[in-house]
Amino acid sequence: MSLNSQHLKETLIKFGLCRDETLGPFYPRVRDREDIAVLRDSHSGVILLSSTNHIDTEHYEEMREGEYWQSYSRSEGALKYNKDDVRRAKQFEADIKQKDFVDIGCGTGGVIEYFRSLTQSVTGVELQKSVRESLRDKGVCMFRTSSELPTNCYDVATLFHVLEHLTNPVEELIEVHRALRKGGKVIVEVPHARDALLDLDAFKSFSLWSEHLMLHTRESLAIFLEKAGFSNIKVQGFQRYPLANHVGWLVYRKPGAPNVPVAFDDVKLLEEYTRLLEEADKTDTLIAIAEA
Repeated sequence: MSLNSQHLKETLIKFGLCRDETLGPFYPRVRDREDIAVLRDSHSGVILLSSTNHIDTEHYEEMREGEYWQSYSRSEGALKYNKDDVRRAKQFEADIKQKDFVDIGCGTGGVIEYFRSLTQSVTGVELQKSVRESLRDKGVCMFRTSSELPTNCYDVATLFHVLEHLTNPVEELIEVHRALRKGGKVIVEVPHARDALLDLDAFKSFSLWSEHLMLHTRESLAIFLEKAGFSNIKVQGFQRYPLANHVGWLVYRKPGAPNVPVAFDDVKLLEEYTRLLEEADKTDTLIAIAEA
C-alpha cells in the first residue's frame, strides 16, 4: 500500500470519478479519529477520506491475533463473523466448488475453511501475520500479498470487504487478474456509498471509519474492474442488514433494534424491502462479478 494520501484521489480523478470542484465535505470526522474528515464527490457519489497517510501494510501486518475483530483470538473473531462467512460461502458455492480458489484479504479464514473440502485447492492472502501463521498451521497455503501469487493459477478469486481498505485498489485488482486463468472469475464485495442509512448523521458517526478509505458506487466499482483488465462485469446491490436494523436506526438512532417488532423479520417483507432498496440503488453493499 502506498503512503501517498493523494494516490487514491488521483486515481479517482484519472478515471473521471472525482473532481476538485465537485469533491466536498460529507462528515467532519471518522468514528475513531478526529483528524480525518470524510468527503463525497457530488457528481459520482463516491466517498473517500481526506487522508490515507495513517494506513500502510505494517498497520495490518503487526496486529495481534483477533485485534482487528475486537476479539482475543482468530477463532473468537471467526465466531463473531461466522454468519457473514457462511452466507458468502453458500451464496457463491456454485462459482467456487471444485475450482482452484483464492480468498484475498481472507481475514479469520471462515470462507476458506468452509471450502477446504469442496475445492480443487484453496489459498489465502492476508497481511496479518498472526492469522497467516494460524491458517498455515491448519494446512492452508497462505501468502502475504497478492503480488506473491503465482500467475494463471486460479479459477476464482474473492475479495470480501477488502478494496475499501486499500490505497492502491486498481493495482491490487491487476495482481488478481494476473493470478487468474483466462476466463476465471473475481467476486468483489464492498460497502455501498449510497447506503440509505448514510442519510442519517447518527449512522455516519457510527459507520464511517478510518480504515474504510473509499466507499464505492456501482459505477466506480465497475470502472476499477475494467481498468484492471476484467470484462463481463456485473455489479448488483445486496442488503446485508435486515429491515429491523433500518427501523432501529430510524427510531432509536443506534444498531441492534432491541424493541423492533418481530413482524419486521417476516421473510416476504424482508424480500420486498430488499427489492425496493435495490431498485433505488440504496443497498448497504455492492457485489461485483467479472471475468479475467
